[in-house]
Amino acid sequence: MLRPESHLSLLVAMIAAVAFSGCDASVPVGSMLNVEQVRNWSMPAAGAKIPAPRGLAFDSNGDLFVLDDAGRVLVFDADGKVLQQWFMPDYDIGKPEGICLFQDGRIGIADTHYHRVVFFDRGGKVLSMHGEYGSGPGQFVYLSAITQDSSGNYYVCEYGGNDRIQKFDVSGKCLASFGGFGTDDGQFQRPMGIVWNDGLIYVADAINNRIQVFRDNGRFVRILGGEVDAPRLHYPYDLAGGPDGDVFAIEYGGNRVTRLNLQGHTLGTFGSTGHGVGEFSTPWGLAVDSNGRIVVADTGNRRLVELQR
Repeated sequence: MLRPESHLSLLVAMIAAVAFSGCDASVPVGSMLNVEQVRNWSMPAAGAKIPAPRGLAFDSNGDLFVLDDAGRVLVFDADGKVLQQWFMPDYDIGKPEGICLFQDGRIGIADTHYHRVVFFDRGGKVLSMHGEYGSGPGQFVYLSAITQDSSGNYYVCEYGGNDRIQKFDVSGKCLASFGGFGTDDGQFQRPMGIVWNDGLIYVADAINNRIQVFRDNGRFVRILGGEVDAPRLHYPYDLAGGPDGDVFAIEYGGNRVTRLNLQGHTLGTFGSTGHGVGEFSTPWGLAVDSNGRIVVADTGNRRLVELQR
């Protein structure tokens, strides 16, 4: 079971904190994202090691699925109790980075260093795998993230030379591929996070410090926010859709959560660099549930950080 490092109630919209343990603490001021409560949770040990979290996803019940750098998939309930955990089929040469909970109940994992997608059932049994190293249709270099659209098609980000998005039907047949390495519109340098929303694909183009928008047929639409008012992002590493239709980004280089509307206007940010409450160190992933609860994979601090709005 996860252990809370701290549990704070933020009673002022611009962030004032009171420690749940009885000791006063303060969260860095300057965030415009209204957060009412912050909880830091340490990751459960894997042998003598405290692993770092990476990919996150909520299911419809509010259970949280977590990938860590020990090669595990863990499932937590809303109170932080570990419900299940299992290891990837292989993890000696590298650990997975992205997770997607499919509409049909499958759990899809971007098995980054093994160049494949691995599908599990809810109990952790491997159902199928697809992919191999390469640059052809259905082949991968380093997979980083997966999302699914309302028709059951899914989209896989990859980097390491391909730097593209591939689209698959529900059976795993490759339907399209778009992107390529570079800095021009429609090109990527390490696409890391991906969200589908109403026929549009939003991609965290990490090294290019931007979010790009595409039709789900692969046609480039725009840089989120456009050239004039694009949000200032520093290494956006993951994206999640919020219940209000907004997009949340975690900034690996900026050490913060940024909330954006679908036009690219920044609605609020939370976090700064460090190891204390309200601070992050190279955060890797995030997930947002139907109630607006945010959990961040605070990778450098080897913990999960829950933000309740």
